[in-house]
Amino acid sequence: MLTLKQLDIMNKKPNENRSINVYIPDFDIVVLGATGLTGKLVVEHLLGIDKLLKNSLGERRWAIAGRDNERLTEVLRKLDVENVEIIIADTNDKHSLERLAKRTRVLLNLAGPYTRSAEEVISACISSGTSYADLSGELPLLRRVIDRFDEPARLAGVQIVQMAGWEAFPADLTTMLACHRAAIDRGENDQLGQDGSGAAGAIESVVVTVNFKKLPKGGVPFNQSVSAGTLASIVEMLKDPNTSVIGKSYGLLPKNSNKYSLPDKLRLGANIHNGRVLEPMVPVAFLNPPIIHRTAAILANEQGEVYQPANYKEGVDIGSSGGLSGYQRYLKAMTQDILQRTMIMIINLPFPVRHWLSKSIEKRLPKAGTGPSDHYLRDWDWTVKASATNKNGKTAEATLTGDGHPGYTATAAIIVEVGLSMSMVNARTERSGCITPALAMGIQAAEKLQMPSLKMK
Repeated sequence: MLTLKQLDIMNKKPNENRSINVYIPDFDIVVLGATGLTGKLVVEHLLGIDKLLKNSLGERRWAIAGRDNERLTEVLRKLDVENVEIIIADTNDKHSLERLAKRTRVLLNLAGPYTRSAEEVISACISSGTSYADLSGELPLLRRVIDRFDEPARLAGVQIVQMAGWEAFPADLTTMLACHRAAIDRGENDQLGQDGSGAAGAIESVVVTVNFKKLPKGGVPFNQSVSAGTLASIVEMLKDPNTSVIGKSYGLLPKNSNKYSLPDKLRLGANIHNGRVLEPMVPVAFLNPPIIHRTAAILANEQGEVYQPANYKEGVDIGSSGGLSGYQRYLKAMTQDILQRTMIMIINLPFPVRHWLSKSIEKRLPKAGTGPSDHYLRDWDWTVKASATNKNGKTAEATLTGDGHPGYTATAAIIVEVGLSMSMVNARTERSGCITPALAMGIQAAEKLQMPSLKMK
């Protein structure tokens, strides 16, 4: 099946002096790293939407990939599924990555930590005309990927999307949709284009709140709540020689943007919003804001506008701010603020100190492929709500609800949703390059999510 972009390329005049390799891939989606816990959950979610990824003959348009055939076969056996192709590929083998990329329209990379190999996988995807998504929260890596691959990806007409899990999809998508609705309320829809204005231009402020409406019975211990992938990403950032991007809300802005004002400093402290106490996002509060602002800046660039950052804040709703209990909640949120600031300070220590510290932490990290028990993976209900206020003072909202452990089950559903959107023939946009999860989805897809466990209103 050819995409509209590929058909358009075929119809371009010869004197346009470009050489494009047009091919028909075997699959719409391939999952690289399917033997890890999140990778297994991704395969499980793909089975749940199997009918969306089959051709007219009933053949699956998705496959799994990795370096160990025996372990991949075991994943399929435990899920009691047949007729899913296994592709052998090693992130340390350039040629196997190129062969893999050529067989699919979208590659979902679950083989983290990503600093070690993502650039090689992305390079193979771009050279093969394949779009790519991963879960990386390793900000120095994201900055390098943008600087190195944004222009080549644009020229190849492919999308490169990182941080497409719990960090930062829910906040990114709800912010974009709420801003779009608020801008419409201001009467500027004709000038905004189909994807709205992001957190910029007509928008004065954005507040994103997270509410965990249901948690596993008996509470959630720290070792069952935090994704092993997130912990591994923190260690990779400690080991990175250049961590200057961390802790800066403007750290991922496009370098070719029109002139713009820098966003406000990163807000990590306790907040009060509508009589509720908001504590910093856990376990890491500095990942969402750079993605939110990148989405807005890219949209401003596309519309030929000067990027005007909105006042952005976010947090986990931990209860009412009233009375003694409210004061105690606020103190708890302030403690989280101190922990987050300490984390940023540690990540920005001199490199030899960070490298030594990372080696010490690595010894205590959970083993690859391990994670919470089934009880802790499933028994969650959560809501992420963005409220955007335009410059006329009118507020619009967008709310994403879901279930499952944020760092594992929900993250698996999210990256499948992003991959599904990227894989579909889509005449509404030709957006390419290093973009964000929200921009990979767009407004129309955001309004009608495909995954049963994710609902937007």
